[in-house]
Amino acid sequence: LPVPFIDGTMNASSWTTRQPGGFTDEQLAALRRVVKPLARVIEIISLSRTAASLLDTYVGNRAGERILGGQIRRGHTETMNAAIWLSDLRGFTSLSDRVPAETVVDVLNNYFDCQVAAIRNHGGEVLKYMGDGLLAVFPIDEYVGDEQQVCSNVLEAAHESRASVASLQYRIGDSVERFRFGVALHVGRILYGNIGGGNRLDFTCIGPAVNLAARLEKIASRLQRTVVASEGFAGICRGRWSDLGEFPVAGFSKAARVYGLTDEKSAA
Repeated sequence: LPVPFIDGTMNASSWTTRQPGGFTDEQLAALRRVVKPLARVIEIISLSRTAASLLDTYVGNRAGERILGGQIRRGHTETMNAAIWLSDLRGFTSLSDRVPAETVVDVLNNYFDCQVAAIRNHGGEVLKYMGDGLLAVFPIDEYVGDEQQVCSNVLEAAHESRASVASLQYRIGDSVERFRFGVALHVGRILYGNIGGGNRLDFTCIGPAVNLAARLEKIASRLQRTVVASEGFAGICRGRWSDLGEFPVAGFSKAARVYGLTDEKSAA
C-alpha cells in the first residue's frame, strides 16, 4: 500500500497474513484507512532519525544529543572535565599553494580519516575542523572511567593516528606526497555548549585548557614533534615521556613545561 509523506515523497508498505485465502475485503479496507495516520507517525520517526544522523555527522554524537534535546539557547553551556586533542597537518599552506583546491580537499579528507576512526574508537568526539586543524575531546566522567584510563586511550589514539598519517601516500602529478602531522594533548576543565551571535550558534568548547592545547600544538610544530603533551597530561600517563623543557606561552603568565614521546626526537 502507498504511504505518502507530506513533502510529496511516496513510500510503500507491505502487509502479510497467515490467514487462509489472504486478507478479506473488510481487512483491506481497514488497512487503507489506517495508512494515512500511520504515514504521519512513520514520517515523524523518519525525520527524527534523519535529524539525529545529520547532527551526529556535523557536530558529533554528544553535542548532537544535546541539540536534539533542545539545548539551543545561546549561552547554554556546561563545564566538563576532558582530555583535549588539537592537531594540524604540517606543510598545509605550502600544499595549498602548489595543488588545485579540489586536490587539497581530497587530501584533507584522507588525512582526517587517519585520525577520526582512532579518536572515536577510543572514546573521543570530534568537535570541529578548522582548515587542516582538528579539535576533539575525550570526556572524563563516571561513565567512561577515570582520567588515567581516558588519557591512556587518548595516547593510544595518537599512536594509531601517527602510524596512519605516516603511511598515507598521495600521488600529485609525477610525485608521491607523504604527510606529517602534529597533535597536542592536554587535560583540564572546559566550557562546552552554545556560543555564537545572532541566530547562528556553534556547539563547541572554550576555556584556558583549550587555549593551552592550541599553544602546545604550535610548540610541537616548532620542535618538529608529532605528539606533545602538557605537564598535566604527561603526569597522568607516566613513563612514556621525555621532558622537552619550559616554553613561554602567549597569553599565559607562566611558562609551560612540555613533554614529548620518548620514541621521537626533536629537531636540532
